Amino acid sequence: MFGLDVDLSKRNPGLDLARTVAITLVVFAHTLWISNHYPPLVSWLMQLSGTIGVEIFFVISGFLIGKIVMRLIMDDDFSVQSIFQFLKRRWYRTLPNYYFVLFLNLILWYAIYQKIPEKLILYFVYLQNFTTTSPDFYRVAWSLSVEQFCYIIGPFTLFFLIRFFPEKKRSQLFLWMCLFIIAVFFGVRLYYNLHHETKSIYDWNENLRKVSVYRLDAIYYGFVLYYFFSKGIITPTLERVFFVVGFLGVFILHIFIFAIGVQVQRTPFFFDVLYLPLNSIAICLTIPYLARFKMKEGFVLKWVTLISLLAYSIYLLHYTVILHAMKTICPSENLKGIGLWIYTLVYWLLVISLSYLLYRFFEKPMTNLRDKN
Repeated sequence: MFGLDVDLSKRNPGLDLARTVAITLVVFAHTLWISNHYPPLVSWLMQLSGTIGVEIFFVISGFLIGKIVMRLIMDDDFSVQSIFQFLKRRWYRTLPNYYFVLFLNLILWYAIYQKIPEKLILYFVYLQNFTTTSPDFYRVAWSLSVEQFCYIIGPFTLFFLIRFFPEKKRSQLFLWMCLFIIAVFFGVRLYYNLHHETKSIYDWNENLRKVSVYRLDAIYYGFVLYYFFSKGIITPTLERVFFVVGFLGVFILHIFIFAIGVQVQRTPFFFDVLYLPLNSIAICLTIPYLARFKMKEGFVLKWVTLISLLAYSIYLLHYTVILHAMKTICPSENLKGIGLWIYTLVYWLLVISLSYLLYRFFEKPMTNLRDKN
């Protein structure tokens, strides 16, 4: 398939579709950096799509990693060593690409600005945005920081819960852990709301949504979803109902409320405290249906699978490497009309092509090393 050794029968087409939608929304949002001269409707949709895309990634990650963690703790030999083995496998999957693109960003940044980026050392340990927003350098890394700390918090919390409550069912402790983390960081965002004035959507984005300490519950909605999904209590009829309700929820949160003029500065409690959980819940409702969704084998399925496989490489490369380099070599701020659309098309083609090369010749070989160890 497109030169890649992929067994489509082992893929989940519904989740691949969700992942493809997520990365498409993220790249679509960042395309706005090319120019402010897109048609008003396109520009408006670009401003909304990035948040949806990243939150879909968080939920999918939680759903899939929740399955792995559940299986991990059900093993009688579950121990700290088991957790480190789990983390080792995650790091084989995520760190090589992350560090490779970190160095690409560093080279590009120095070539353009003739200086070392702010907080560079912190990027090596995912702390660049732990308590404050990250600098302009390697901006997309903020969500990876959130995920890395989520991977650590959950399994170790479960380890101690199992030690303190050995008589309790481990699956029940799994649910307790998830709800506890969600409650804690709901409280953290409530504290933020009480002690900070959110002045604009930009302020909210930079000082809350993209700061790790306020987002460490991000993937645990997906964990909770997997718990109920694994119990088999979500029937096919419920899956369809949930999908419709979830889709409408996402629509209302990202299109309707902005269309009717709801603003952060007027309703800071809603955005600081309620918006992100409601968004995650709405996305969660769509996943059970997608998890069992089937697609006929053909070009569309192959394309969806390809973009899903490339999603991590696309995410890392598309903004602070590819678009940054393009805008430096060929400034685009004043582009309009056909020239803007040609520039946009070239950008998207470069994103897919270079991400394919990164995946095929670096990301996939590094992931294969994990499977050999």
